[in-house]
Amino acid sequence: MSATGPPAAGGAGPDRAAGRPGGPDRGAERPSGLLDVLSVASVVLDAEGRIVLWSPQAEELFGYPAHEALGQYAARLMVHEQHLDLVIELFADVMATGQGWAGAFPVRHKDGSTRLVEFRNMRLLDVRGDVYALGLAADQSTVRRLERDVALSSRMVAQSPIGLAVLDTGLRYVSVNPALERIDGLRAEEHLGRTVHQVLPKMDPDALESAARRVMDTGRSVVDRTSVGRTPADPDEDHVWSVSLYRLEDAFNTVLGVALSVVDVTEQHRAGVEAETARRRLALIADASTRIGTTLDLELTARELAEVAVPELADVAAVDLLAAVVEGRRSSLGPAEAAVIRALAVRAENSPDALAAADPPGQVARYGPDRLVTQCVRTGRPVLVPQVKDGDLPRIARSPEAAVLLGRAGVHSYLAVPLIARGEVLGALDLKRTGNPVPFGQDDLLLARELAARAAVQIDNARWYQNARDTALALQRSLLPSHPPVTGGLEVASRYQPAGATTEVGGDWFDVIPLEDGKTALVVGDVMGSGI
Repeated sequence: MSATGPPAAGGAGPDRAAGRPGGPDRGAERPSGLLDVLSVASVVLDAEGRIVLWSPQAEELFGYPAHEALGQYAARLMVHEQHLDLVIELFADVMATGQGWAGAFPVRHKDGSTRLVEFRNMRLLDVRGDVYALGLAADQSTVRRLERDVALSSRMVAQSPIGLAVLDTGLRYVSVNPALERIDGLRAEEHLGRTVHQVLPKMDPDALESAARRVMDTGRSVVDRTSVGRTPADPDEDHVWSVSLYRLEDAFNTVLGVALSVVDVTEQHRAGVEAETARRRLALIADASTRIGTTLDLELTARELAEVAVPELADVAAVDLLAAVVEGRRSSLGPAEAAVIRALAVRAENSPDALAAADPPGQVARYGPDRLVTQCVRTGRPVLVPQVKDGDLPRIARSPEAAVLLGRAGVHSYLAVPLIARGEVLGALDLKRTGNPVPFGQDDLLLARELAARAAVQIDNARWYQNARDTALALQRSLLPSHPPVTGGLEVASRYQPAGATTEVGGDWFDVIPLEDGKTALVVGDVMGSGI
């Protein structure tokens, strides 16, 4: 073979041009798998119909070795007698007109059997003007099987509701199906030759391309990899996709690239998130039932409510009661009245500015009639601001300075729910989100109302207990002598020191009683029980 001829099949010389745009792949390391499966035979006849070239594939297809076939008339060697005239006529037509002929024809094998062979016949001219006939042949059953496979694959890919694509070894699109065109919102032409990074920049392309490279390098497939992002088909909303990737290889295990399938699982993902959210909400309510109201201490009960709400429901939670309610009086606010509120508890998750903006526990503050918490306790209805804007902050905060702190803290969503027990509005559970990027929604509102309803009864019980305790303490102290009477011959001083907070509301008492004949009775007593 001359130096200018093509290298032998399978050669891998230094002149290989694989990957050169527009250039031939000369000297490929391995032959194409498809041609190898077809095993296409090549036969060249001279103008008289004698065989002058006979490929190894022809030996395999027809059974005659080259030394038996070369120089023989092809028609007499391979064609049955009844087909001989037809073959000679077809051969003469091809040689005379130059029009090729294609079709299936029964051929006689050396072993005596007959095989249907697919032919492509055409006229050839050499540099001297001599005429030859080239016949390309393949077993018809093999051709039909490949045609069926290709047709089936093409229809499956075209009609599949799953997005399918093929990426080459450079991770550029070489094929996409109609489903992927719809998913991405881009035509096939807008994919081909481009990378995922170029086509879908908002689909976390770096992670997808990294996964594709690992699959191509290792051969280990990736199944149901979750990817979140946006495509031109729906540029304003995130979707969730299940992406599977596997390596494509030919019959000789040469890596061709990566195939990927894409399924939109947004609805399933949302359903899963909602189910998990519902489970966590039920767990939070169950937790609240055991944690809120462990004592009849008013401040402790309020702190327990705030601790349950943060961080599961909010980043900042405050429990506020109307001052009149704390004092044991009923309170009703008119449309133009301010709310006098006593802060009982506040809790914040990683938000010092929001904590500084809240009323410190024990402090009493006035909230004007335009404040959202005032609106909440006046109407007994929740107030929800899903997206807090700058103009909303002054209606949330107690002062302009506090509004600045809330803005600095990044408060972006607000929710206040009333604390109602036995038909009376006691105060409000005030909730804010700073770190959690999701705004309060209707599900959060339902959960907050459930927590507030459960806690309000406990707060009301603690409120009445504390009022009764304070009344009993005041009554007890009022019955004690403030200044013991002066008696003859005796100088008396007194000090009342209860043993502890729990005994202070008991019936301990003392007195100094003058008697006849200059005598004095010093009396200390105790009444069993406690309370009024």
